[in-house]
Amino acid sequence: MTKPSILFLLDNPFTNDRRVYREAKTMVDAGYPLVLIAVAKTGIAPQEVVEGISVARILQNDIYDVKQSRCFDRYSDQIIQSYTFDIIHAHDQVMLHLAVTIKRKKPTVKIIYDSHELFHAWPLNTNATGFTYLKSEIVRFLLKRREARNIKHIDALIAVNEPIRLDILDFFSLKIPSISIRNLPTLPPPANHQDLLRKKFNIAATDKILVYIGANIYPKTINIEQVIREFANKEHVFMVFICALNWGQKEVKKYADSIGVTNLYFHDVVPIEAIPDYLCDATAGIVSSWNKKDLSYWYGLDNKLFEYMMAEIPIVATEQPEYIKIVRDHAIGICINPEKESYFDAFEKIAHEPSAYQGKLKAAKSILNWENESLRLLNFYSELAK
Repeated sequence: MTKPSILFLLDNPFTNDRRVYREAKTMVDAGYPLVLIAVAKTGIAPQEVVEGISVARILQNDIYDVKQSRCFDRYSDQIIQSYTFDIIHAHDQVMLHLAVTIKRKKPTVKIIYDSHELFHAWPLNTNATGFTYLKSEIVRFLLKRREARNIKHIDALIAVNEPIRLDILDFFSLKIPSISIRNLPTLPPPANHQDLLRKKFNIAATDKILVYIGANIYPKTINIEQVIREFANKEHVFMVFICALNWGQKEVKKYADSIGVTNLYFHDVVPIEAIPDYLCDATAGIVSSWNKKDLSYWYGLDNKLFEYMMAEIPIVATEQPEYIKIVRDHAIGICINPEKESYFDAFEKIAHEPSAYQGKLKAAKSILNWENESLRLLNFYSELAK
């Protein structure tokens, strides 16, 4: 049977999106004809083939501006004229709008909405104040209303975990095929223990390191301030946060400076293939979110959790539903309730007996990896094709 052709829609330049890369590569390797439409970026080729994935960077930044929503008509016409496709795989809510615009003009296509987050419950992460903040709130309201309108036109749903999948189905009253595909990394080669963080920040081999890794770090939403307070200036203990050095990082650093923290370092993002090498010599990794009011965080399953697992370092996490299933059930770290317990105490317990976690970490990563998870994606597509 001829496999349906797929159009991936992505609202970034496709230079560092691991989830989309893994999904696209899986489909291409399985023989599905696929084109990935992405956002243009200066210095990046507008057309290229990335490990068999045909990439066309034809979108511009106007897709992010609600005042320029007519651009979606222009892009949809260009895409319909230039590409042949049976299924649109739209990543997140901006691209869902483009997918629905295309479907209005080409009603035979099916739309898969791949929701990387719980957008209707996602907090407004910004340092804006006053009228600028009010404008941001209005824009968020309009985007949430747009998602609610568009989601009624999808044919299938992919979410990053079960709680988010079930919430979306319930919140929007959807009765369509759906599945959760976790953002699990592929099994990496053995990490090179080069003490990269210790050398960069001159941290002694006998000192302990708590590491955080993420594309971004946000103030006042992931409970990182409590972590900083508890670890502040502890003797022979250092915090290293690997993240983009943007406004969020500056706000977190500003907070740390305001309380006199001297044992916190920031490192810019590192290449994907080098992540295990940077993490592997840390004492433990932190997943600090404790945010019951923002369901997108409460139900979240952070990429960083799996990055720590793949680097074989134990994890200090909070007792949120998805963290417990990974950290506690696989015995690869300690989960706490930060309203009653201390991140630092959990870290100290791990530091006193690090070898207790090594065998469990190896076992967990042999199960929780993209090599296994990708089979769910292929089976889902196979069922839709029927």
